[in-house]
Amino acid sequence: MAKVLWGVDPLAVSRLGQKQSKPPFTKKELARIGIPARKIERVQAELARLTADKTLTRAELGQLAEEIAAVLL
Repeated sequence: MAKVLWGVDPLAVSRLGQKQSKPPFTKKELARIGIPARKIERVQAELARLTADKTLTRAELGQLAEEIAAVLL
C-alpha cells in the first residue's frame, strides 16, 4: 500500500477536476527561444500552471521557460 501512495504525484492529484489553462507560448515560440522539441510539451504544461494565478508577466514567463527546460531531463 505504501508503494502505491508514494507512486502518486501529489501535484497532479491536487489539480484533479481543475480546468487546464491555455499555455502562454506556442510550440513555435518556445522553439524560437531555444527549447528542445522533446521538452516543449512539459514546459508548456508548467507555464500553463504558473499562469493560473496571473501574477507573472510574459517576459518573466519567457525566462522561466528557459529555466524549466534546463531542469528537465
